[in-house]
Amino acid sequence: MSSLFAYLDFFALEFGCFDFALEESIKGVKWTFIECNPNGQWAWLPDFEEMAHAFADVLLNGWWT
Repeated sequence: MSSLFAYLDFFALEFGCFDFALEESIKGVKWTFIECNPNGQWAWLPDFEEMAHAFADVLLNGWWT
């Protein structure tokens, strides 16, 4: 998780949707990083307005409030 926050800090991003591919291996699940989308793609969901307000609250007030 700290790596994701470091990525966001490095690129001066407040938000990002991280995409990973998961595959089973002998050693367990292998995670492969694909991309970070700084815009996210959620406007097609039925509750997109509530999500937009929630994201705005996080960006304006922080996730800790």
